Amino acid sequence: MGPKRIAWRYDPVLLTETYTMQHHLKAFEEMAQTLAPYIDRCVFSFVEMHKKLKTKMPELIPLTQQDMNTLAEGLDAVAAKYGIFLQTCGTKGDFTGYGIHASGCMTLDILGNANQIQFRNLKHRGTRQGCLCIESRDIGAYNTCLNGCKYCYANKNPEKAFENYQYHNPASPLLLGNITPEDTVTQSPQKSFLK
Repeated sequence: MGPKRIAWRYDPVLLTETYTMQHHLKAFEEMAQTLAPYIDRCVFSFVEMHKKLKTKMPELIPLTQQDMNTLAEGLDAVAAKYGIFLQTCGTKGDFTGYGIHASGCMTLDILGNANQIQFRNLKHRGTRQGCLCIESRDIGAYNTCLNGCKYCYANKNPEKAFENYQYHNPASPLLLGNITPEDTVTQSPQKSFLK
C-alpha cells in the first residue's frame, strides 16, 4: 500500500444550484485535509456535456471558461496547501497556468512508481481527447451497473441494467450469461510494457 498506490478522483466537476463553485471548493478542502496523508495525487475533470445529460440532468448549469478557470485556480490552491499533486485527465483545456498538471490517471510512470518497476519508453495514446493514459482494456459492459448514477455514460437506460442483471452468473467468466458450445473464445494478444 502507500500513497503512491492511491489516487483520489474528484470528478466530474459540474455546476447546479446545489453544487455551486463555493460548494466544490469547500467540499474539496474538507476531503483534501482528510485524504492528504494517504494519497499522492488528485485527478479531476470537468463535466462533459453528453447529449443524454440534457434529459437526464436538466439541472446542470453549463460551465463557462471563466467558471473552469476560477475552479481550477481554487482547487489548485487547496491542493498546494495540503501538498497534493493535482492533475487533470480527459479534460479539454490547458490549466497548467494554475499549477495543474496535464496527465493521465493511468500512466506508466504512475504504475511504475507505485510498484517499483520500470517500463519501456512508450507513447501514451489515451482513449479520448485530453486523455494521456496508457492503452487499456475495458472489462465492463454497457447497461450493467445497478447504481443508477445520473452522469454515468455507461448506462443509457437504467431499466435495461436491471433487465441485464438477471443474466449475471457469479460462477461464469462472462459479466453477463455463460459460455455456450457455439461460442468462440479468442485470446486477445497481450504485449508486455516492462523494460
